[in-house]
Amino acid sequence: MSDIALRNYRWAWALLDGLAAAGVRRAVVSPGSRSTPLTLAALRHPHLTVQVCVDERAAGFFALGLARAEAAPVVLIATSGSAVANWLPAVVEADMGCVPLVLLSADRPPELHDCGANQTMDQNGLFGRHVRAFHPLPPAEDDSLWLAPFAARAVAQTCGPLPGPVHCNVPLREPLVPDPVPLLDATARVPQALRAVLHPAEETLTALQQIIACGPGAIVCGPQDLGAPARAAIIDCAQRLNVPVFADVLSGLRCGTNAAQVLHHPDSVARGAPAPAWLLRLGGAPVSRAVNDWLARCTQAAQVVVSAQPRLADPVATATHVLQADPGALCRALHGNPATESWLQRFSAADAVARKAAAAACSGEQPFEGAVLRALLHDLPARTPLFLGNSLSVRAADWFAGVTAAPLRLFGNRGVSGIDGNIATACGIAAALGPTVAVVGDLAFLHDLNALALGQYCPLTVVLLDNGGGGIFDHLPQATLAEYEQGWLTPQALDPARAAQAFGLGYTRADCVAALPAALRSAMQSPHLHIVHVPIERAYSLARIRSFHTQARSLPA
Repeated sequence: MSDIALRNYRWAWALLDGLAAAGVRRAVVSPGSRSTPLTLAALRHPHLTVQVCVDERAAGFFALGLARAEAAPVVLIATSGSAVANWLPAVVEADMGCVPLVLLSADRPPELHDCGANQTMDQNGLFGRHVRAFHPLPPAEDDSLWLAPFAARAVAQTCGPLPGPVHCNVPLREPLVPDPVPLLDATARVPQALRAVLHPAEETLTALQQIIACGPGAIVCGPQDLGAPARAAIIDCAQRLNVPVFADVLSGLRCGTNAAQVLHHPDSVARGAPAPAWLLRLGGAPVSRAVNDWLARCTQAAQVVVSAQPRLADPVATATHVLQADPGALCRALHGNPATESWLQRFSAADAVARKAAAAACSGEQPFEGAVLRALLHDLPARTPLFLGNSLSVRAADWFAGVTAAPLRLFGNRGVSGIDGNIATACGIAAALGPTVAVVGDLAFLHDLNALALGQYCPLTVVLLDNGGGGIFDHLPQATLAEYEQGWLTPQALDPARAAQAFGLGYTRADCVAALPAALRSAMQSPHLHIVHVPIERAYSLARIRSFHTQARSLPA
């Protein structure tokens, strides 16, 4: 047996064993030669579940979906060269979306760099500031005892104080395959990282309660999933203070509640909402432009931005106070005199107008994005994981879905809000949580076509909103340009039925809203990916959405 091959394998095993000892349970691997010791160690480790994904870009987003669903780090393994570079879109989303990933990139050893060696490039610092840390490892050495505690530190770096990806570059010399492959034990012992909740200090609570005492306010919740305990604490706080909650659809606060304080259509209400004395802002920047515009208009209000993470979420630059604390812990501790009933009634009356307008817009049988998303969120079984794709899908849900009786687990890639990797991310969520529904547009579907190869392993229903191109631009100034269709709408000729057939997946076409429930029920019984194709006439969709916004804007005085 080659000493180098054996050393490589023991080195890779020590690294993977340390990750597993620190709590990592899933690995996503793309095939390659230089990464063989890492892949082999992952496949043979008793505490790791491995998913193999040929396309590194899809693998990155699949790992992102796993990590997002389970709120736990996932390890990614790929060979050297452009394979690693294909992780970049997922790494950027993990960075901005605060998703923990451990990136293990195999590399050529130092003597093969800068000499024309095949499949070799400088991988040091490849992801720049989009990783929490970069660790260039040396080529495999006989002493590998330090690797397990090092791996545990890397896992801890992915988890906080600002969760995100960590990159470890692993140069490996040939030969890469020991013969025979030794049996190694999972024996690593590493310190276990314990998490703590950031509670606000007493003087901070006193200062906030003085702000609340200045007049009536409101709570604004962005797309971040703060967890069920925090959501309950936010609603309890809003009820104590008798203030409205402007909750982004992805926050989960609008699912499984009947609290009068939670607005059904915050985007519509924000367009004519009065300025409060104070705003408590949690969970990141809202998807809704109207809510963000309202925050920008409330220049006289005290605006308190709260996050458990050190990264500031204030794109409108109106924060007057910034607090790093657990939002749930803060809301449980925050008390003050409730606002008058007339204050909440002003928002509730505007919300009632929007609710009526949304019901009217979605009353027909011809499908458009709003009607489909409204039906989905109200018909899905409780606790169904639902991924809302960028960019019109998530907005249509925010505009039209309202508040649902059943609690759902909502997900979206809102870190950088790209249409790349949406299906692969949803596949990862389905692999972690079971039957999942994803709603994506036709361009997002085309952009992530390779991810359909993962569909054999994932119980995912993809609801494809086919509006003939980039329908989101119909609502933006680009739609007035002569070059609009060529440069922005970009309609495609892809046949999703044939795409499903090519990958051996299920396909159903739903031409009317009434056909959706049966199509969904059938699709969600499949252990594999199933496409529910909903053709949408763009002119009809645009007319319905514009009509809704016009009617919902007719707010009472």
